[in-house]
Amino acid sequence: MTAGEHANVVAANAPMVTVGIDLAGDTGTTGVCRVTWADEPVVELLAARSDDDLLAAMRSADKTGLDSPIGWPVAFTALLTAHQAADQLPPARSRYLPDHGGRDGLNRFTHRLTDDVAWKRTGAGKQRPLSVAADKLGVVAIRAVHLLERLADAGPAIPRDGSGPVAEVYPAFALIQWGLASKDSYKGPKPTAFAARAEILAGLTQGLRLSLTDDVRDRCIRSDHDLDALISAVVARAAACGMTHPPATEHEHTVAAAEGWMHLPVRDLPLSAVRHGTGA
Repeated sequence: MTAGEHANVVAANAPMVTVGIDLAGDTGTTGVCRVTWADEPVVELLAARSDDDLLAAMRSADKTGLDSPIGWPVAFTALLTAHQAADQLPPARSRYLPDHGGRDGLNRFTHRLTDDVAWKRTGAGKQRPLSVAADKLGVVAIRAVHLLERLADAGPAIPRDGSGPVAEVYPAFALIQWGLASKDSYKGPKPTAFAARAEILAGLTQGLRLSLTDDVRDRCIRSDHDLDALISAVVARAAACGMTHPPATEHEHTVAAAEGWMHLPVRDLPLSAVRHGTGA
C-alpha cells in the first residue's frame, strides 16, 4: 500500500483515526496509541514489537503523530559534506535570530529551524528540544526516516512538513501549549513522575472528555512512552483538523521540506475543539 492510498484503509464515512508513536531507537521502549474519533472516542494501546507493527498502525490511520525528528539541520549536513570533501567548513558559530526578548537563538548546527521556532513559540526557556545532530536522538531519527521510506512503499516520499499522512510532534511542547505541563518531570520511574503522569492524563481526559479503559489508564500512568503515544495521537488529530502551526513563511516551507517540521497545537484552542475537530 502506498502513502497515497492510506486514506482508503478507512471507509469514506468512517470516523477519523489517528495514531501516535513515541518512537525510540529500541522497540522495547516505543509506545503506540490509536484513537478512533467517533461520538465516543476509542483509545487503544497497540503492539510495538517491530517496525512492521508500527507500519501497520500508521497504515490504519488517517494521520500519524510521530514523536521523532524526521530530518537534520541543513547547516549540520553542509558541515558534514564540506568535511568529507575536505572543503572549507561553514563558520563555527551560527545561531538563529534572537527572539523578541533578545534571547539568542539556538545553534544552527545542532538544531533545526523548527526546533528554534517551537522553542520560542512555547516560551520553554531552558527546556530546549534535544539535538538530532549532537545527541542520542539521532538514532531515533535514523529509525524514523527508514519507517517513512517504507511507508511510502516506492511511491512519492512522505512530506516532511506534516502535510501528508505523518506529522512530527513533540509531546512535552504540546503539553505547554495546552496548559497541561507539570511542575515535575513526567519522565522515568520516580514517584514524582508517576504523579505528574496521572495529573497530565487527568487533564487530557477531562479536556477531551475521553473514557479510558482501566488498562489504558494504568499503562499511561506507569509508562511515559504510552502517555507520549496518546499525546502524539491527539496532536495528530489537531494537525489533521488544522489546529497546529504549519510552516508559515516561504523560508519555513523550504527548510521544512529538508529538515522536517514540528507541529505544535495552537495555544488558544481548547482540547474540546480538538475532540470535535471544529477549531472553535
